[in-house]
Amino acid sequence: MFAPFFRLKSGLKRFGRAKRGTAAVEFALVAVPFFLLMIGTAEIALIGLAQSNLDYAVARTAREIRTGRAQEGGATAASIRQELCDDFARIMALDCEANLFLDVDRFDSFVDIENDNPVVDGELETGGFNYAPGQGSDIVVVRAYYRWHVVTPLFERVFANTAGGDRVLVATMMFRNEPF
Repeated sequence: MFAPFFRLKSGLKRFGRAKRGTAAVEFALVAVPFFLLMIGTAEIALIGLAQSNLDYAVARTAREIRTGRAQEGGATAASIRQELCDDFARIMALDCEANLFLDVDRFDSFVDIENDNPVVDGELETGGFNYAPGQGSDIVVVRAYYRWHVVTPLFERVFANTAGGDRVLVATMMFRNEPF
């Protein structure tokens, strides 16, 4: 009647004294947090790289507008956006079609420039984006937004700034067009 209990008790004692396999158990306990931390660190690096690429691409695109080459060459919003995407996705595979948004606005003075957050109630509102590169000596603001999907679980709450768990990367250039 008590034999199974004594066998279980002796088995537990043997298991408690055994030293073989402890490394595997310790690794199993530490592996999940370690790999989550490593993947999260890699994602932070990728977000930083994407932000740097977006800044570079916006600077190049803004130069085309600032010098008047875009206006005199008859560039459309679609062609400027494609140029921005080509520069932005040069070293990373990115989905510009669904996630890249461009807003080019002309203003009468630097004081009139509004810097409203396009993320409203957790959603990226793109309805107010337009393409108005202006003429010579006009004040122009070029803004680009890229919706980055956060991949690392548990880090989504830290990185995301939208309700869908995405991080919106933003690059802005403000300038006065050259007289052309």
